[in-house]
Amino acid sequence: MAKTLTRQEVDTIIQECRVNGHLSEYTDGLEQFTRMPTVLGQGWFRSLQVRPGLTLNLTNLVKRHVHIDKISHHPTSMPLTFCYYLSGGCQVDNDGLTGELEEAAGKSYLYRLPNTGEFETYPAEKPLCRFHIQVSPELMYGFSDRIAEFPTALRKTLEHPETQLLYHPSPITAAQRQILQQILEWPYQGLARHLYLESKVLELIALRLNQMLGGSPQSNVLDNAKDIERIYAARDILMQNMAAPPSLAKLAQQVGLSEIRLTRGFRQNFNTTVFNYLHDQRMERACQLLQAGSLNIQEIARSVGYTRCSSFTTAFKKKFKVPPSIYLKRIR
Repeated sequence: MAKTLTRQEVDTIIQECRVNGHLSEYTDGLEQFTRMPTVLGQGWFRSLQVRPGLTLNLTNLVKRHVHIDKISHHPTSMPLTFCYYLSGGCQVDNDGLTGELEEAAGKSYLYRLPNTGEFETYPAEKPLCRFHIQVSPELMYGFSDRIAEFPTALRKTLEHPETQLLYHPSPITAAQRQILQQILEWPYQGLARHLYLESKVLELIALRLNQMLGGSPQSNVLDNAKDIERIYAARDILMQNMAAPPSLAKLAQQVGLSEIRLTRGFRQNFNTTVFNYLHDQRMERACQLLQAGSLNIQEIARSVGYTRCSSFTTAFKKKFKVPPSIYLKRIR
């Protein structure tokens, strides 16, 4: 029979499992993974610090018991949270909002509720697949040079972080759902994975802001030739530094665009993300090098930015349906 557990009780059970060696978890750099103990349910939690002030958290599990999370006081420094439910949901009772709210599958919630208290209730025996993207208010200013064009409610909570509350629900769009599914696969390894997830997180933020603005075409278009030139300059930088590309933040800085406008510009001009463009070009370059026949597979992997030959082989096979060794045999 399902019981009701508080956050403190859940944390105590997890710590006991950890001490007894019954908890499956690992930390790899800025990434953390924990598998839920069977006494609490099935599934896992995953977290990645994309960069200082920007964190991606994934929850994909089924709880054995009802969980109640009591938050006595959200801090003034509370991050801006982009929350997406692919399945499941929870009851939210926040003393800064009117009445009890139901957060449900198929919806996203953009919120920042500083200096408020909250109860969250999660049901038992129901699949929960939820994404949290947390952004510090300071970092939001670094994402865009056009804060004045942000939705009014979002701009107010950034300008008045101690007093202005934000809670904005919206349906998950088809484009957002596709990105969420791509993130859920958590593909690639090492730096490639980090860059991939970073690009997906920023794309979600851009789509959510555009959605909040009402999807107006004006908010989604690079409106002058100078910006388009900068997008192509960014493309050229990636091609010239394929083996060791700059981070998204550095690339945006180099061409004089905000990260969100850079991400949006790649989508408009190349119909893909910055990372996917780089990945496709790496694979095309690898094909050219295989055909030239002057380098072996390990050397080709290094030349297009892969430190591990196995990661290169996996990426190549995913792109071309065959591993590079078989591709090499076919072209000879």
